Formats: sequence, C-alpha cells, structure tokens
Amino acid sequence: MDEPSAMKRLCDGYIRHAGLVGALYAIVPVLIWFGLCLALIPFRQVYLLRMLLALVVGGAMGAWLNRFGLELWLLKHRSGQEPATILDGALIGAAIGVGIALLPPLTALIYTEHPVEALTFIIAAWLASCLIGGCIGALLASVGRQHVERK
Repeated sequence: MDEPSAMKRLCDGYIRHAGLVGALYAIVPVLIWFGLCLALIPFRQVYLLRMLLALVVGGAMGAWLNRFGLELWLLKHRSGQEPATILDGALIGAAIGVGIALLPPLTALIYTEHPVEALTFIIAAWLASCLIGGCIGALLASVGRQHVERK
C-alpha cells in the first residue's frame, strides 16, 4: 500500500471516529494525572469522585467537541471558497483543547486543602491544553489539507 492511500484511509478513519478520538483526548490525560496522584500522594476518597467526574463529563465533552470542531474544519474545507487552512486547524484545535480541559482541572478544587496550588494547576492545565490542542489541530489540518477531498 502506498503512503498517500494509507494517509487517506487514516484521515477517513479519523473523520468516522472523531468522537472516540475526542473522548480519548480527554480520558488518557485524566488517567495519567490520577495515576500519578495515586502513586505519589496519600490516597483520599475524594480522588475517586474527582476522577469519575473528570472521566465521565470530560470524556463526553471531548467526544462532542472533537466532532464539532472537525465538522467546522470540514465545512470550510469543503466549501466552494478556499480550503481550510492550517491556521484554521490550529485555532479550532486550541478551542477544543481548552474545552476538553475545562472541567477535569476544576475537580482539583473539590475538597482541597491547598486552593492556591489548585488554582495554579488549573491555569497551567488550561494554558497547556490550549497550546497542545493548537499543535494537534495544526498537524491534523496540514494532513487533512492534502488527503481530505473537497467536494
């Protein structure tokens, strides 16, 4: 199989499963975050509540936001005007990143004894998610511009 057809299939798979990919964008970091917390600090029952909220609500939001963002990019890409740009992908990706990371860091405020550290964590997580989401969006847009058909 040559590279262009493999990338085309990968793009088509991403388009078909955008919700699943979006949920994974939210779920995997939450599992890593709570795994590290459970390994490095003493266990408290509130951590389970925080994790469940972050997984359920964050995963659902991630699925919806990724599908919505992809549809926005495809709408512009397939319009009769110019195709969607890499900047469009970066901006949409940054918005998706912030949306996905909106709730999970906020769970750090639930029954905390260190509100200042929790707020610092929230701000850092939001900034990082915006930057990471923008980079992922730009990367996906650059691949999509080459391999997604403009109808």
